[in-house]
Amino acid sequence: MRIVLALILVASVAACSGGGESGSASSASSLNPFNWFGGRAATPGADGGALSLAPARGYAQVVDTRPLISQITALSAEKTASGVIIRATGLAPAQGYHSAGLVAVASPKARELVFEFRARPPERPARIGPVGLRELVAGIHLTRAQLVGIRTVRIMAGQNNRSVRP
Repeated sequence: MRIVLALILVASVAACSGGGESGSASSASSLNPFNWFGGRAATPGADGGALSLAPARGYAQVVDTRPLISQITALSAEKTASGVIIRATGLAPAQGYHSAGLVAVASPKARELVFEFRARPPERPARIGPVGLRELVAGIHLTRAQLVGIRTVRIMAGQNNRSVRP
């Protein structure tokens, strides 16, 4: 049994030699399993830069179709060990709004981050209902790196906007 294992080991080592000069780069590359089936070496992209996994025509632009909520009723910035959590409470125009989120938009000011408070409306018309049933909460975590040079964070809604210092 030991003789059979020794013969298999010797045969596999001999098969990995690749027939190249010992110590050469081609000998070392023959030991790489990714090269065993005709793998090709990395070549620069068409523009001369590094290869990319992105599609040739780029990624499709995603447009957020959720409408803005009516108004923001509360906004807070809670510091964490890695940055800050921005939490906004808003009032939807009717009951049933869901999937609320803060969506980043471009800001005209260099030292300001701007987010829109958006939520998906119900599929069927809903009653307006009391304020407590129309409240939505959304938040976002901003790292210290994202906050470098930022003085204010502004959240926009349909009827108002609020800002906070991180």
